[in-house]
Amino acid sequence: MTLWLFIGRLNPPHIWHISIIDKALSENDRVIVLIWSKNIIDEQNPLKFNEIKEILLLKYKGNKNLEILELRDDRSDLIWIYNIYKILFEKWKWLRDINLYAWDFKNDSAYNIIKKYENHFNNFSFNYIEQSRENSFVNYNWQKIAISATNLRQALRNKDYDLVHKLCDEKMIEKIKIIFKL
Repeated sequence: MTLWLFIGRLNPPHIWHISIIDKALSENDRVIVLIWSKNIIDEQNPLKFNEIKEILLLKYKGNKNLEILELRDDRSDLIWIYNIYKILFEKWKWLRDINLYAWDFKNDSAYNIIKKYENHFNNFSFNYIEQSRENSFVNYNWQKIAISATNLRQALRNKDYDLVHKLCDEKMIEKIKIIFKL
């Protein structure tokens, strides 16, 4: 059995997240998305974990190979690592190999923390998979706009619905508009 692990804020989820989850579902037996949650609302984190999960379930409801779990944020990397280990060990202690997805090995903070402390995961072995965001753009108003949660949040704040539609999966747009009170 292959387990694919993706850790991110997904605040809010956009089409790049969806493309990665779709790819993982096609290549692995089980896909776990850990939503890195601060559970405080601010400009960079406008959604709580339950809202993000609800949005993702609009796309993946009924998919028995996908599990969406909360990963509480912590200022201590070791406590954060312990929280990941606890989730993995409680559900998949018999599993040894995990495919860990990273945006890029240089800038993905989840990857960098896990790589730094991977010796704490003595029951598990990680296969690190880098997915370059080099070509993750949409064409909009004769410009290339990076597919990112930052750009999606800005489009939502500006009520730029055309850009929102380019950055979001169609199954999730209406719920995102409701949550953002648009």
